[in-house]
Amino acid sequence: MHSSGRSIHSEKKKPNVILRNEPKVSEYEAQRQFNEMRMEFVPYIKQFVSEHDLFRNEDEVGIEFAHKGVSSIVAIIDTPTNKWVLKIPLSKTLSAGEGQFLRVWEEAGVAVPHVVEAGKLNGFPYTLMKFVDAPTLDSQYSKEELLAKGLYAEMGKALRLMHSEKVDGYGSVVDGKPEFETVEDWLEGYDMKIRFDYIDEHNLIAGLEAVLSKSLDIIRQHFGDAGSTYCHGDFGPGNIFATEPITVFDPNPKFNNGYYDLGLAKFVNIAYGNSEEPLKQLLGGYFGEETYDNEVLNAYTFLAFCMKCPYWHKTGREKELQTAKNYFSQIY
Repeated sequence: MHSSGRSIHSEKKKPNVILRNEPKVSEYEAQRQFNEMRMEFVPYIKQFVSEHDLFRNEDEVGIEFAHKGVSSIVAIIDTPTNKWVLKIPLSKTLSAGEGQFLRVWEEAGVAVPHVVEAGKLNGFPYTLMKFVDAPTLDSQYSKEELLAKGLYAEMGKALRLMHSEKVDGYGSVVDGKPEFETVEDWLEGYDMKIRFDYIDEHNLIAGLEAVLSKSLDIIRQHFGDAGSTYCHGDFGPGNIFATEPITVFDPNPKFNNGYYDLGLAKFVNIAYGNSEEPLKQLLGGYFGEETYDNEVLNAYTFLAFCMKCPYWHKTGREKELQTAKNYFSQIY
């Protein structure tokens, strides 16, 4: 059922596993398949916990499903003395490699949840990690407080460390390695193709088609010079715990260039109509005294818009989409 290289204790009595709630289901039709999978996984998770060596001396173990986030099942496992997090992405490629990426970042000196083990459960990758008992930055502080405390700069420094390990290849994690050898293969791969096809079908970037063409040319050129690294794919205050130092979690692991994460951060800043100060502080923390290539950053920011477009269109985020479109219409 699950593989991690440990022995299953069959001779000892199993703990009583108590479900404290049920997985939350999304109201969006686009999430229907994920909703079904959430419920289907409950017995597998119960069995995983009841048979795991970590809990062999416990009489009772609780499982509480986190209700934040849509792309993974997150089960918080508790005993009287400790807590762990079991995370299972609902797509085999969406967050494959989370344990691997967290370990690389921990090695680089970034604070992350410590990975106990990674393996497969019901055919899907899982990561079992230590629970971090802290609120996220966005729930602990207002944007003004984050700025005043210099936390965006700390985020930038952490992201730079996360990008310090170089890789050959691009895209999702497949068997621990990059899915594609070249940037061209990644841009033409299935994951990107379905996004570009959806954008064409629903005419989501009307008037900005030339911007996409130009952005892709810049990205191809930049990749040839810069190579790739371990990218978070969803780096922001909602995926960072308010600890000292800050603790980064919940990646959507991708092998890509560092500007990929920076472009995503800039795009989110634009779409939600935030001031430019948080981004300036983040970039200052990331680059220090170095100058950065604004043309490359804008190309990745537009690519981030294209990647988010289909999901935001399906889930009615018209205001954010329009805000982003207006921004790009003005700068190009």
